[in-house]
Amino acid sequence: MNQTKAESWLYFIIGLACFLIPGSVAVFIVYDQGVSFAPVFMFAGIVIWFGLFWLFPFIEKKVRKGQKKVSFDERDQLIHKKSVMAGYVVLWLYFVAVCVVAWCTVGPRGSISVNVMPLTLLGGLVIFTTVNGLASVIQYGRESKGEKS
Repeated sequence: MNQTKAESWLYFIIGLACFLIPGSVAVFIVYDQGVSFAPVFMFAGIVIWFGLFWLFPFIEKKVRKGQKKVSFDERDQLIHKKSVMAGYVVLWLYFVAVCVVAWCTVGPRGSISVNVMPLTLLGGLVIFTTVNGLASVIQYGRESKGEKS
């Protein structure tokens, strides 16, 4: 396994852990103790900070610019752009499916609790991170047998 594929697996695992653990804790606190400042602030922090997690390879490229070794070349940038695009496509499909299912469940005159919205948002973030990571891992796995990077 080359270094870029290992980094792709690392970003995939860290990205899922960053969303699932604190996001689940915040949603559980809201449902257990009701809405208060602490879980809402925690959830907002998760959305703001980890929502931009996909930018990490570009930031890392800028930081490592002074090094002589190439760590993020054009192929890596293309793979990253394709995986982010795949994540966004699946994210939109997820939100459309959630909206249609919610509308079909309660009907046009029904109402849905606003407590469902954080779960929907957390689900979208987890799905985006999962698809983004899987697409990167799959694309890095498509190298030929003799190729080394």
